[in-house]
Amino acid sequence: MRTTITDYLPLDRPLIIFDLETTGLSTSEDKIIEIAYEKIMPSGDIIAEVLRINPGMPIPEVATKINGISDADVADAPSFATLAFGLWNTFDGADVGGFNITGFDLPFLRNTFASVGKTFDFSQKKILDAKILYHSKEPRDMFKPRNLTAAYKLYCGKEHVNAHSGAADVRVTVEIIEEILLRYPELRSWEVIHELHGNKALLESAKMEHGPVLTLDNLPGALF
Repeated sequence: MRTTITDYLPLDRPLIIFDLETTGLSTSEDKIIEIAYEKIMPSGDIIAEVLRINPGMPIPEVATKINGISDADVADAPSFATLAFGLWNTFDGADVGGFNITGFDLPFLRNTFASVGKTFDFSQKKILDAKILYHSKEPRDMFKPRNLTAAYKLYCGKEHVNAHSGAADVRVTVEIIEEILLRYPELRSWEVIHELHGNKALLESAKMEHGPVLTLDNLPGALF
C-alpha cells in the first residue's frame, strides 16, 4: 500500500498518521485503549498497525458505545507501560499527522508517555493536522460541524461508515489529506502548514468544533 501524499509533500523522514481510542476525553484521568497508525515512508510506502491496550480500568459504557471496544476486547492486551518503549521508538525520528491531533491525540499521547516516565516531545516534529487544513479552506457551516465525517464527504465524496474505529479513522484521514493536497497546491509546503498550525484562530476553531461532550443520551449527534 502507498499514498500520493509524498507526490505533493516531500518527506525527509517518516510521517505517522495516527488515531487514539480512549476511555474518555480527559488527558489526565482517562486511558488509551487503542492506537492505530499508518507510517508513511518518504517513498510513499505505508506500514500500518493497530494496537489494543489494556487500560487497567473499566471502559465506560459510553466509550464502548462510541468505539466498539469493550473490557473483554482488551482483557488480554498489554498495558501501555509494556508497549511504551516500542511505541516511543516508532514515533522517534518521525513527524506526525492525523485529524484533530493538535487538540486531542498529541496531548493525550504526551501525557500517557509521561505517566510511565517517558518524555514525548512533539515540539520538534512537523505536524500535519488535517482538521487544521480543512478549517483553513472551508467556511464554517453553522448547522454542521466540520469534523472527520464531513471532511470525508466533502473531499472524497464518501460516507465514513465506521467512525471511531482507529484503523478506519486513520485510513479516512490519509485519503482526506491526499485530496486536500490535490485540490489546494498552495498547501504543498511544510512552511505554509507550519504557519497554519500556529494560527490561534484556526486552533480555537478546530477545538470548538470537535463536538459535544459525549454521554449515553447524546450519542447520535456526537461525531468527531
